[in-house]
Amino acid sequence: MAESIVVIRLTRNLRYKLTYVKIFETYLESEPGPDVTELLKALIQAQQSAIVPLSRYLRRLDVNTADLELDQKLLGHALSREHVKAQLRFIYDGLQRAVAWYKTQITDRQMTADPELRELLLELGELDAAKLWRTEAVMSMLRVPTKMKEKDWEDQSERRERDYDKGWRPGLVEDVGRPAWGGSEYGSYPRPSRSQGKDR
Repeated sequence: MAESIVVIRLTRNLRYKLTYVKIFETYLESEPGPDVTELLKALIQAQQSAIVPLSRYLRRLDVNTADLELDQKLLGHALSREHVKAQLRFIYDGLQRAVAWYKTQITDRQMTADPELRELLLELGELDAAKLWRTEAVMSMLRVPTKMKEKDWEDQSERRERDYDKGWRPGLVEDVGRPAWGGSEYGSYPRPSRSQGKDR
């Protein structure tokens, strides 16, 4: 019997999460400095907290999550980044793709037929959005452009700092009608309040 699209997508997503834990741990071994070290440790913790409920859901679908192999192609791309700036950009790009993936999944009827899965996707998407925001904040503080060539970095950096001071937070599903994030708290990651969501 062919695997369902839900199993295929969630299994691939879990494999990516496991691979990124390895990537973050490897980057951490290079002693990248206090700010990046703190970021990487937070990313590892957040990634591990996402792996637990995702693995649990897959096991209920009779998927053996214990034997999943890491994505060697993704790992190879990550390890080819030899300096901190390139590593931060790799992390940033990966989180951007992850956030976009979750936005796509929660508008796909095949992925949201089960209300529990929809809530799981929303929670995991929120977590990746918070990771993206935190990574961008660290890059801005360290004056690392999000791209190799980025015009007017000075102006963009100042704008990000103003956004940070104003309490800007990442939004993942505002464009599909969800007023605010729900679910459990994720450590020290900033989260938009329900009152802010209702005021929009």
